[in-house]
Amino acid sequence: MPGLEIKEYLSRIGIRRINELDTALVEAFGREEGEGHIVRLTELFDRSEERLLYGAGDTVYLHRQEELVDYWNQSLQLSLLAASFYDRVFFRRAMEYLLGHGPLWSGDIFDMGCGNGILTCFLALRHPDSAFTGLEISSNALSVAKELAGKLAVENVEFSKRDALGQGKCDTLLSCRTAHENVAWRALCEESKGPTLSVEEQIRRHSQYAKELSALVRPQGHLVSIERYEDDGAYAGLIRALERVGLCQVKGTHMQFSCKNGDGTAMFQAMVFRKNS
Repeated sequence: MPGLEIKEYLSRIGIRRINELDTALVEAFGREEGEGHIVRLTELFDRSEERLLYGAGDTVYLHRQEELVDYWNQSLQLSLLAASFYDRVFFRRAMEYLLGHGPLWSGDIFDMGCGNGILTCFLALRHPDSAFTGLEISSNALSVAKELAGKLAVENVEFSKRDALGQGKCDTLLSCRTAHENVAWRALCEESKGPTLSVEEQIRRHSQYAKELSALVRPQGHLVSIERYEDDGAYAGLIRALERVGLCQVKGTHMQFSCKNGDGTAMFQAMVFRKNS
């Protein structure tokens, strides 16, 4: 039963229901250290939101959330607390989708933007004959992911910096919640609600990101994409940009789901693409 398997995995690694992150931080680290985390995380969240929405001067877009990601991945305990509050339901929904496409997880698998390795380790445990590589730009997140893999005794997974991969290619690429780090996501989604942003402009803004994903996938290989988009012009721009670099939709694989994201609700689009030869 997939639901039971997912529940057992999340419980095993320490993902649990947290209604108030501030309270959980104080309980886990004590009042002084916990309140210190609360203050710093609030500062970093505010800065991250401002950078995503308004830009950050010469800061490369991919690095605009790096301080925040590095901070909450300074330890496995802090990372899992943050994941419990922000991502518990998301992970469950994403895992349900991934389990529905079991044949794709054979051969060489890359997980782009693997973060703390929760999804990477989940898939690696289920598919011990495949070779998994988690790719991430945050050194702290990589350290946490390696610690999690060790805790779970996962032997068929490695974690590496994205830029250390070289010309390597995979049979299946998982790209989960990476668009907002590689595309002007927030501004794009807000602009797409108006009448002025053309289809070609939507495609253009996703084109570099699409090329980078396609370059990692072997001919006849697959991309499994799970991204935070409404079902709107911005998401259509992503799909069209992927098609232009040879990644075509696999019919019947699209799924839309919503889930709590911290104090709010987020909409996600999941789809499988196959790369032309």
